[in-house]
Amino acid sequence: MRKIIPFIIIVTLFVVTTATLAYSKNQQTYGNLVCEFVKNYDGDTITVNISDVHPIIGKHISIRINGIDTPELRGTTGKIKEKARTAKKMVTSLCKKAKILELRNIKRGKYFRIVADVYVGGQCLADILIKNGLAKPYDGGKKPQW
Repeated sequence: MRKIIPFIIIVTLFVVTTATLAYSKNQQTYGNLVCEFVKNYDGDTITVNISDVHPIIGKHISIRINGIDTPELRGTTGKIKEKARTAKKMVTSLCKKAKILELRNIKRGKYFRIVADVYVGGQCLADILIKNGLAKPYDGGKKPQW
């Protein structure tokens, strides 16, 4: 038991340090990928399948759309929930109709999530949502008020 505790501490420090360094190097991106839309949780998080990638890391992968925040579906007022539902429906519709769904500038985000610029048919999904008043610019700091 005494030999295991130092090992656990070292592994924990390694994981925390690696995660912190990955986030601090937020400028590093991992290229672009074409993917298949599966579903979306809300207006700023989608789930995709990435073909030609092993299923353990390419199937049902949650992607946070870079640069935006949409209203929350839970714990908000009726007017905000309605806007959240509209954002979710728009994202679902655009992603399902898109002939090409592309993830660009893929990186790890604040909570070690995968964050990417999402393009539907060559158009930036974040820009579409902002233009329609369904998203606000978000840089990972304090969330915007709805």
